[in-house]
Amino acid sequence: MTSDRDEDDSTDGIRVDLPFGSFRVGRGAKGWHLGVNESDAYARARRRVRARLGFFRHVATYAAVMAAIVFIDLVTGGGLSDFVLWVAGIWGAFLVWQAFNVFVFPSVWSRETEERMIQEEMRRQGDE
Repeated sequence: MTSDRDEDDSTDGIRVDLPFGSFRVGRGAKGWHLGVNESDAYARARRRVRARLGFFRHVATYAAVMAAIVFIDLVTGGGLSDFVLWVAGIWGAFLVWQAFNVFVFPSVWSRETEERMIQEEMRRQGDE
């Protein structure tokens, strides 16, 4: 009897993928399958994508929380209080800062920039 499923899918269990490898848990599990991390370009792209997604999650959280606070303030107080405006302004400033870090200046404060600066400093110290 043949099956369309490949050999890895023939076990009962759950496949767990981790950054450094993967393994299956359950009946018929074949153990660990360790793999090498992806290339540096992939890792950099993954960090940039995660930073963007983190920013979008932050914006969604900001919108939901501020909508709830404004709603509660309007229902209970009849207008926007100074507290709501301060929270919106300060949190909004942090969002703007995060947006600049993610979209405008990602190469200024990145790990790659730090590594490049370290290499330059080591080279300069070696010349003295």
